Amino acid sequence: MPALQGNAQGLQFNSNDSLLSKRTSYVVFADDKPTFNDHLSISFDLSLWDNDHLGYVFNITDTKGNSYSLTYIFNHNGSPTLNFNIDSKSNKIEIPLNLTQLKKRKWIRVKADINLKANTVSFFVNNKWYKAKDFGFEGKITPELTFGKNKHYSDVPNMAIKNLTINDDSKKYYFPLNEWNGHNVHTGDGDAVGYVDHPAWLINESYFWTPKFKRTLNEVAGLNFDVNQQMLFMFKKDSLIQYNVQGDNVVSKPYNNKIPMTLLLGKSIINNKQNKCYVYEVQPPDSLHSIAALDLSTLKWEAVGKALIKQQRHHHNIFFDKDQNNIYLFGGYGSFSYHKDFFKYQQTTDSWEKVLFTGDTISPRFFSGSSQADENNEVYIFGGYGNQSGNQIIGGKHFYDLYRINLTTRVIKKCWEISPDEEPFVSANNLILSKDKKFFYALCYPHEKPKTNLRLYKFSVKDGSYEIVSGTIPVASERIESDFNLFFNPKQDEFFCATQEFTSPLQSTVKIYALTSPPVSQQAYLSSQQTSTSRFNGAYKYLIAFVILICGAVWYFIKRPKPKADTLKADDEIVPDFYTKKKEADIKPNAVYLLGEFIVFNKNGKDITYLFSPKIKQLFILILLNSKDAHGVVSKKISTILWPDKEVVKTKNIKGVTINHLRNIIADIEGVELSFLNDTYCFKLSESFFCDYFTVTDAINQIHDHNITAEQFITDQFDLFARGGLLQYVPETWLDDAKLSFEESLMPVILPEIKKLYENGDYKKALDVCRVVLNIDPFNDIALKYKLKSLRRIKGIDYAKKVYDEFVTEYQKSMGSEYPVHFEKICK
Repeated sequence: MPALQGNAQGLQFNSNDSLLSKRTSYVVFADDKPTFNDHLSISFDLSLWDNDHLGYVFNITDTKGNSYSLTYIFNHNGSPTLNFNIDSKSNKIEIPLNLTQLKKRKWIRVKADINLKANTVSFFVNNKWYKAKDFGFEGKITPELTFGKNKHYSDVPNMAIKNLTINDDSKKYYFPLNEWNGHNVHTGDGDAVGYVDHPAWLINESYFWTPKFKRTLNEVAGLNFDVNQQMLFMFKKDSLIQYNVQGDNVVSKPYNNKIPMTLLLGKSIINNKQNKCYVYEVQPPDSLHSIAALDLSTLKWEAVGKALIKQQRHHHNIFFDKDQNNIYLFGGYGSFSYHKDFFKYQQTTDSWEKVLFTGDTISPRFFSGSSQADENNEVYIFGGYGNQSGNQIIGGKHFYDLYRINLTTRVIKKCWEISPDEEPFVSANNLILSKDKKFFYALCYPHEKPKTNLRLYKFSVKDGSYEIVSGTIPVASERIESDFNLFFNPKQDEFFCATQEFTSPLQSTVKIYALTSPPVSQQAYLSSQQTSTSRFNGAYKYLIAFVILICGAVWYFIKRPKPKADTLKADDEIVPDFYTKKKEADIKPNAVYLLGEFIVFNKNGKDITYLFSPKIKQLFILILLNSKDAHGVVSKKISTILWPDKEVVKTKNIKGVTINHLRNIIADIEGVELSFLNDTYCFKLSESFFCDYFTVTDAINQIHDHNITAEQFITDQFDLFARGGLLQYVPETWLDDAKLSFEESLMPVILPEIKKLYENGDYKKALDVCRVVLNIDPFNDIALKYKLKSLRRIKGIDYAKKVYDEFVTEYQKSMGSEYPVHFEKICK
């Protein structure tokens, strides 16, 4: 995928922590290797976070086989160094690094100047030059330059690089290394020059939220973020669950004394100056204390007070003043009313006292977002839902306004009000101000949907202009207690989203997601998904077209047939990995694959998946899934699903354009025709059209009708369902029900067969089916059991134990708890 200008994020390398076959190797000049004269300059930004391994940053091999490497090592005395070596001969340069630099996305600028005439190499790192001589250069070099795993060495440290520049006095190559996906590496001008195996493109961490933690709680609990100790924590009645954001691990610690209050909603606020978490209930459930403080260093509770507010305040705002001496509370919902009062907690009188402000008036509301007080003692409050009177009986409206509240002068200033042209949304609890205070970030979502999506928005403080700067986080907001929080960790430049989804007043599921700053706009992501070519390729196509035109003219004038120009055949095209293993005759024309990776072949057997932009792909899938029974999809439903942020009437033009694009694409596929009747779109399908999903589901139905056995199903359909779950890599929430339905129909068929295969001694086939199940359901206990038992039979107990340990590690990361079944019990 070609790079995007101005969004350099970098390439992360799979290191020694990965299997040897999965480690990253980046060949800078994959095909035509340029020759550099007199000088070879290599400069790049390097991030290292490795205190365990020796590894190769880059390797240079010339045409005579001479090899030079820049390596990294964390010495036993705790001193990390970069070393430039003549491989297998001598260490020429040693460059010390600071321990504080060993941090992911902490970038070190590295510049190497290889003087081919003077036979010297100089490195400029941390504002200091390091130089050595006597390398045996001959005035010019045609280098094979490889970062990470190379043809000589396979050790790779935990590292990332970006902004790579390679040049001599006459030519220069710049590689931003900001691709989104794929193996080709492009220059800043868009030319595909390099190739990388097993890449991890960092830009994805700045758009897609990464799941970090999940825990289901069967009691009331709250959560917050302690920036001092770098932990997101959940407080229960008897213990504290801590997720360390730097170590990516979870520990549970009991309190040193009993919590002096009963939790109802579990709201809290952090006092970083005191290193305490203040937990409070506006409407306490009993006569115990309503406010208590937990010392985060000692885990000791302190009773603070019994103050209460007359009415409940669901989804209110809470913040300290700039000195963190006073707690303020604003707004919220309770007793069929929206509220607009400001309260300040007075510890001397143990009461919530109303605070009056002058200036502009904020209408009663809840679901608004608020910042923490800055050095001017000012707080921002954004948006929400309510009305001018506060009376819920007359209904409510969404507010999209920003207010600046000065806690010193007690003056409210309205900054702006906007009218977004999309689906209504509210803000999660916290607003995050940018360092320059020109923008704020808010986690927004349509709160009235039971199943909804959170997305990060970036708003201008000046005028309210905004953009969406992240992918979605699917959440359930079934109950009013459900709570979503946005935190920012300045020590790692990382956003965290903590969701707490309640299924009952006492049961909730907490999930934590991470997003690397600076976030990437949705517009940039959508642009990256469009098919594009380099300027060279464009010129090349024009040249080919010109040559063909000339040849045609010559043929016309001499009036005799000529051999046809060579054309690119379908079997010369690049096809998906699962097809490279099949014979040419097995590739089906007029075929759509929905299981695993989405792929489409036209009537000539050519892969035309690239023609389906994200929105056209969604439209095609939506209509196709509803066409098997010939019911189709009504036009309005298409609008609400594909453009949920717009009113239906405003989607007419864009929907029409998208449908026309789809018609043009499927015109090259036989057996599928788009019809429109009674305001409903439907595909007319004939026998010449093939869809793997339809084939597999039809076969499952034949099992239920006792026409075939499950064993026969696995034999006949394995190659299809082995590709994965339904649209496994299409993350649209409206597909969740269809995906779940397919999984629930497939699993009861194939899971019982695994045991039969194993007991019949067909360990290889049992293992294959287990891998299919675990691809769709990674933590399926039955598939794990027979995978390990089969591996033990095929490769021995040591190999099976290694696979089990890897599974347990992934389970711990994803579920936040230890896998409950020991290896010995599984492999009995």
